[in-house]
Amino acid sequence: MNYVIAGGGTGGHIYPAVAIAERLAGSGSVTMLARSGSMEQRVFESQGLTVATVSSAPLLYSLRSLWRLAIATTSGVRLARKVMVADHADAFIGTGGYVSVPGIIAALMTRVPVFLLEQNTVMGRANKLFAHGARRVFLGFPLEHAHGPRYVVTGNPLRRELYMALAECRSTGSTANGLLFLGGSGGARFVNDLFLQAVRQLDTEGRDLEVIVVTGNDDYGRICDEVARLKLQHVVPSIVAYEDHMERLYCKTRVAVTRGGALALTELAVGGIFAVIVPYPYAVGHHQSRNAAYLESQGLGICMEQNSLNFEKFLSTVKGALDGGKTRMLDQESIFATDAGDLIASAIEQECQHG
Repeated sequence: MNYVIAGGGTGGHIYPAVAIAERLAGSGSVTMLARSGSMEQRVFESQGLTVATVSSAPLLYSLRSLWRLAIATTSGVRLARKVMVADHADAFIGTGGYVSVPGIIAALMTRVPVFLLEQNTVMGRANKLFAHGARRVFLGFPLEHAHGPRYVVTGNPLRRELYMALAECRSTGSTANGLLFLGGSGGARFVNDLFLQAVRQLDTEGRDLEVIVVTGNDDYGRICDEVARLKLQHVVPSIVAYEDHMERLYCKTRVAVTRGGALALTELAVGGIFAVIVPYPYAVGHHQSRNAAYLESQGLGICMEQNSLNFEKFLSTVKGALDGGKTRMLDQESIFATDAGDLIASAIEQECQHG
């Protein structure tokens, strides 16, 4: 079997593509589509995957953006179609982001079966546009108005190494007691500032614990300078600009402060790490708040909206979670209790074998 996969723009689309590629590589060849010089190209190549570059543009609705979209998509579809034909593709898998659009259109033009992944509780623009043409749409969370045999709730796929590490952490009842601040693949200044406030106050209270922050590259220098000026005596800060292997941080973590990105919430839930979620308030369709609400409904986290966040209440919540009981075990029916990557890859393989 020969597979073509596309997804990009953010880690939330890129790493599910890597996770599926890992599984499908065992049953055939895999080619990844990426924009030249993009984050997805860098990640795909770092994972040893074969990459073909295509052009694409954001799905925005101004006249200038639509013109740019038309030009980029026309070129991208032509390049993606060449890949489909040259590879004798048996399936195309899109994991979201506008880089997936040329691949979806090329697959539909060449009658290659299309499979889509939707990570969030609100369907992204590209998936919303093309879901009707997909053989299957695999959902990371239950999605309102997505019913019928085309839609399958699987949970979000994680890289095999990460999934195994998190599942082991959860099943053995991790004794980790660290606190992690995580702003997403690009970092988040608001979360970084919460980290600074928290370590200052926790140190004043004499708390002896490790507090880790993933700042993003742009804010790394500022946070390092601010922490150096604090002269902490109890809290041990760890400042990371970006981490390709999050399992190294998760294995130290009991509680995480995070945005409401679907992939981060999935990773925390799989690992049994309690999430204090501060959704990005301007996310499309408020999908981060909706993702957070789902996790909260499962007893796996608590949502605190940024625009109304009270720091004292926030810190009290964090401390309560740090001081809480054992890691909460997942119900066997939970979407976080099974390996979504294996489920999705197996379903795609079976669909392709049976035509």
